[in-house]
Amino acid sequence: LKRTPLPVMLAGGLLLFATSVSPSQKNFTNQLLALAEEALRTDPTVVMELGTGIEAGGVYASSSGTAVYAGNTVDQLILQFQINGGNAWAQGVAYGIVPSGQQGEATLLNLEVANMDAVLNGQSFQIPLKQISDDTNKAGADD
Repeated sequence: LKRTPLPVMLAGGLLLFATSVSPSQKNFTNQLLALAEEALRTDPTVVMELGTGIEAGGVYASSSGTAVYAGNTVDQLILQFQINGGNAWAQGVAYGIVPSGQQGEATLLNLEVANMDAVLNGQSFQIPLKQISDDTNKAGADD
């Protein structure tokens, strides 16, 4: 078998990242990644492990649908994405919602990190999020 050249493999990875989220979900995805990045940057365990300058990177996979949450119909999105830090990288999984029709601000409901040394035995580390009523885990909320 002939080995695939590195530039071709890298181009394939970029194509995977570019097509892992449907175009109709791009705004929701960007809001959710921004919320995840902020939560990751303020978590001391993640900063200790990955270093400063944490960024939510490319999305590996996504899943979306609709649900009823607190009596309202919402669009929901789950993202699996790369987390880049100053010292290392990890994988993140974020779950969030936005009012149906994607009109309004996204809310981050769950965030987990895997592939860090601080997380043993293949388990993930759940990032503590502030309560929704605080309005601090909504896109565009003031600190």
